Amino acid sequence: MEVKDKNTAPAAAVQKSRMPVRDFVLKYNAILILIGLFIAASIISPIFLSWTNISTVLRQQAVYLIIAMGMLMVIITAGIDLAASSVATLSSIIVGGCVVRWGVGANTRLGIWGVILLAILTSTVVGIVTGFLIAKLRMPAFIVTLATNYACEGICYIITKGNTLLLDSKSLAYEMLVYPGFATKTFLKVPYMVILAVIIVLIFHFVMKYTTFGRMVYAIGSNENAVQLAGINSKKYLFFVYLLEGLLCGIAGVLMVCRSSNASALSCSGDYAMSTIAGVVLGGASLAGGEGTVAFTVVGVFIIAIITNLMNLVNLPSYPQMVVKAAVIILAVLLKSVSSKKQG
Repeated sequence: MEVKDKNTAPAAAVQKSRMPVRDFVLKYNAILILIGLFIAASIISPIFLSWTNISTVLRQQAVYLIIAMGMLMVIITAGIDLAASSVATLSSIIVGGCVVRWGVGANTRLGIWGVILLAILTSTVVGIVTGFLIAKLRMPAFIVTLATNYACEGICYIITKGNTLLLDSKSLAYEMLVYPGFATKTFLKVPYMVILAVIIVLIFHFVMKYTTFGRMVYAIGSNENAVQLAGINSKKYLFFVYLLEGLLCGIAGVLMVCRSSNASALSCSGDYAMSTIAGVVLGGASLAGGEGTVAFTVVGVFIIAIITNLMNLVNLPSYPQMVVKAAVIILAVLLKSVSSKKQG
């Protein structure tokens, strides 16, 4: 009869419970990268840790965080949204066009709130159309969102005629949205814009982790056929994913006006879509679908934010910045690929 050492089982259990260093690095690489970048930025630039700079970064990232919540859901379903920048810009131009060019609702607080709701509703309608084409008609997300990007960009240029719509600093809209309004107001030194972004992030953390909708989003990305065979209408959930993405882009577009006090069609070619996709992937989401969390997406977004902020602090020109961001996106996909192979 074989005699087993009494210490063998506990030792094996302890060894099993310990995570190898390589697995730990692969699993938490986003957090480790964020910490490393934070330390490096603090050493390279003394301005980095100033409250003025931190507050500026937080205000800037409020827009990215909101768009990233929608982008996360889209990527978890194995989709992609190339139109996020244009849809958000369209929302901002609806606000700017109504207030600056057409004078609609510009003279009363209720009217301005109506303009904001119209802008968000417009972007939501874009999300509804996109969701219908992708979920109901089963068209590829890449093609649909690429076409949506061109369409929204064209509409933005038609409305603005290529001009930047500047809010009058003496207008009620400027007072409500910019100064001393929403963009500059703070609570305990935390900007209102950041508080709104945090609330939206917390809502989507709850939705994705604790609700049936969140579980269905993950299931669709993992194996949509299995979801359909279980008798669940996956098209309905996929449709609402793109609807919510449009809604979030609409909110982000309003914040774009608040932060810059203007609306320009040039923002369509901005990096909102690419930076949020990079942030989501850096946070561990898989472009193949079925993976990704809200918490790690926030980490990924701030990795991009610190890199961008550091490049600005050292006065790196904008064109080299694009090359650096491209390298970061490739690195993010590479890390995810290595991690997936290791887990496999």
